[in-house]
Amino acid sequence: MNPNKIINSTFIFNVKRDNKHKCRLVARGDQQSDGTYKKELVANTVHHYALMICLSNFLSNDYDIIQLDISSAYLYAELEEDLYIRAPPHMKLNNKVFRLRKSLYGLKQSGANWYALIKDYLINKCGMVEVLGWACVFIKEIGNKKLILCLFVDDIILFTNNRHLANILINTLKSRFDTKIINEGNNSITNKYDILGLEIEYQKGESMSFGMGKSIEEKLPKFNINLDIRKNVPGVPGLIPKKEELIVTEKEYKQKVKWMQMVIGLASYIGYKYRFDLLYYINVLARYTLYPSQTVIEMTKQLVQYLWWTRHKKLRWFKNDDEENKDKNRLTVIADAAFASQDNYKSQYGNYYYLNDNVIGGKSSKSTLTCTSSTEAEIYAISESIPRIELFERLINKINDNPISKEIITDSKPSISSFNAIDESRMKAKFFTTRLLRSKEEVKRQKIEMSYIDTKKQHSRYIN
Repeated sequence: MNPNKIINSTFIFNVKRDNKHKCRLVARGDQQSDGTYKKELVANTVHHYALMICLSNFLSNDYDIIQLDISSAYLYAELEEDLYIRAPPHMKLNNKVFRLRKSLYGLKQSGANWYALIKDYLINKCGMVEVLGWACVFIKEIGNKKLILCLFVDDIILFTNNRHLANILINTLKSRFDTKIINEGNNSITNKYDILGLEIEYQKGESMSFGMGKSIEEKLPKFNINLDIRKNVPGVPGLIPKKEELIVTEKEYKQKVKWMQMVIGLASYIGYKYRFDLLYYINVLARYTLYPSQTVIEMTKQLVQYLWWTRHKKLRWFKNDDEENKDKNRLTVIADAAFASQDNYKSQYGNYYYLNDNVIGGKSSKSTLTCTSSTEAEIYAISESIPRIELFERLINKINDNPISKEIITDSKPSISSFNAIDESRMKAKFFTTRLLRSKEEVKRQKIEMSYIDTKKQHSRYIN
């Protein structure tokens, strides 16, 4: 037998958030040889922005939210390749292997195989359509009745304005898969959901809140950081380690890089889910993950200590009862930049994204280009938000029939003047002319309004 087709197996033990103990036999996909799987296969999952857009939209429209779970999802997908696994040691079958018929957890192709299966089933058996550009978001419409499905591997979130339509889908899923209803969403006061660690509380017709207190309390103590030290800020704005402060020995590198990767990985997950106020500090520290010097370690500890002492903070949304705007969607971006504030004179830029006055996401990053003026840095920040606006609009239009207005807000009057300028001859000698002209074309094509905000009211300054 070809040894490349034989894969080791192992057991994974885990204690879930509900204190249930779980054991799963998995394949050692990390030891899988080339040629035993198709590299072009893609295992998609729903983007966090898709979830936030759906949640904000359906808070405004009083939709029901139902959470489902499909048990052992990967094992429903057939395995095309001829593969074998060694028997677990306790079975004492040293000279025996098992032929795999299904996509066992751990195989490189299992996620893609499951996605292909569930996507085909939702489309051809459930009558749903996947939204273009938004993998794992499916929709079904019958007149004014709507059903939207967000797929997180084996976790499913349903949004609907018609319970009967949702029940038909649930029963169809149950006829093929072991489908459990985690939350029916019928609590008249507050419905609570746990979506991959993100704790959501939904008061239909009123508000929605997001937090990760349980996950933070479970994971942060494992990093061996003194959490008794209280920090009132996550870091020092504008603090960039000097080159001599990034020197580490080979021993320090081996000991601390993995620790840094785990800490920054968790912080990034929390930051991009709902703690948008931390994105600047997370982005800065992420650049130094491979340089775990004492300075970088201390900066990281401060961020973790601040996160620990603010672990009960939540992102809160309220339903907007503004009569004037209740029949339209409002997509807003607040953009800002800090000129030449990073190493090598790069600028830091930040964007906050709002849907119907609820902040659905944020970004903080260092510019890839070296801007030559504060106006150019501001234009860079604006231009980075434009492609995402179009992508957001595509999803919003699919799940909601109301018209949508789009607006970019900045505290840079020269940037607004540049976008509104009719005579472009003065721009020929500028480095950023091409970027500006392309952005102007997109603003005009997408019918995006440019607005000014006073610097003191500029929320996105927190992420640059």
